[in-house]
Amino acid sequence: MEIIYQKQAEKGKQCQDCQSYTPKENDPVAGTCFGKDVVAEGGCMFFKKIEAQK
Repeated sequence: MEIIYQKQAEKGKQCQDCQSYTPKENDPVAGTCFGKDVVAEGGCMFFKKIEAQK
């Protein structure tokens, strides 16, 4: 299955809000998702919101 990724997603559904996103230490607007380079404001069809810490 091909992942449909967009470099600009709607607020609240961006990579930076997703459980699978890992930000890069040296670049706050970039990161990785399952080993692929992505941008913090991007998004895809597998978005899963970060759950609030208890």
